[in-house]
Amino acid sequence: MRNIIVLGIMRSGTSLTAELVRLWGAYSGGENNLWKSDRNDLRGYGYMEYIPLQKLNDELLDQNDRVPPAPKQMEERALDPVFREKAMSLIQEMDEQAGNNSFDTWVWKDARLPLTLPFWVKIWEDPIYIITIRHPAEVALSSAQTEDLDPNDLPFSAGLIYWQYCMLNILAFTRENHKKVFVAYDQLLDDPVLECTRLCQFLDEQSGNSIEGSQERIAAMVPQVARNQRHHQYGKALAEMEQSTREQRALYNFLRVKIRYPEEAFREEDFSLYPGWKEYLQAMDMLLTLSQSYKE
Repeated sequence: MRNIIVLGIMRSGTSLTAELVRLWGAYSGGENNLWKSDRNDLRGYGYMEYIPLQKLNDELLDQNDRVPPAPKQMEERALDPVFREKAMSLIQEMDEQAGNNSFDTWVWKDARLPLTLPFWVKIWEDPIYIITIRHPAEVALSSAQTEDLDPNDLPFSAGLIYWQYCMLNILAFTRENHKKVFVAYDQLLDDPVLECTRLCQFLDEQSGNSIEGSQERIAAMVPQVARNQRHHQYGKALAEMEQSTREQRALYNFLRVKIRYPEEAFREEDFSLYPGWKEYLQAMDMLLTLSQSYKE
């Protein structure tokens, strides 16, 4: 049984991409176990998340996904027999459900996977990765709306740090895997036919599918992509944002290169987070929690 993992920071197009993978022909989970938001909700919280996977990621993160955990903590939990057994059981359930429904491939997506990835890479066996890329300012704006934050009060610097951490985790922990493709959210919306064709060809190649039927698969995928899904479009380049650091700008440029050249060598030290970044996010988490408690 083959497994496809959609990786990307929240609000970067992971839901849309996972839906495209489902339309391509992967099993995504039983209806009762698949969380979906209201498709008419303009805030667009996302969907296509397997509920048992969400619950286990919640446990791994101790119910807090605003402050990234240390990778070593996640790696240690992969050695914990309790967590390991839960993870293996989830995979076995997906294998069985997919097989019972005549699928030979299944897909998982959860916006917290970049945080728990050091755990999961020690559990999965040779997965296929689809990595989503979106301008980090658009990610921050979209995420702010899900938190009911006023965009004028949005601390972009915190959003950029969180984005940087997640994308560095993804690059570091998928480095040795050659079954991966990078998908840019803006390019997908601007040219659905081209990008759906590219994604379909990648998945067909990795799954050993015949090219026969590829046009039907592409035709099923393209209508899912709509320009009006891009609710938050940021007009400035990252280099023009005074809140961005040199390393963040370099990282975004590198990710755009990876779209075309996925095997481009990654050197983590070129994009390192500055000292004190975690304490800053912890302080922002405390302030946000306090602010929300006042609203209640």
